[in-house]
Amino acid sequence: LKERKQGETTTLLDVVWQVGKSGVVSPVAILEPVKIDGATIQKATLHNIKYIQDLNLEIGCQVEIIRSGDIIPRVVRRIN
Repeated sequence: LKERKQGETTTLLDVVWQVGKSGVVSPVAILEPVKIDGATIQKATLHNIKYIQDLNLEIGCQVEIIRSGDIIPRVVRRIN
């Protein structure tokens, strides 16, 4: 079992919908900029609407961000 890395806490400022290369429309978190492993993260994938609902995300809430595979910024949970 892979150990879960400690993420950074930031604020979810907005959610925008983005069309990917394959034409799939997916939600993207717009975040208060936060540094993770030397990179400034301002956006993170939210996968789909169910993912947003499962994490109970709302604009203005605090979220934990990790860099999945040390590359892709990902919201892993809501803090408050």
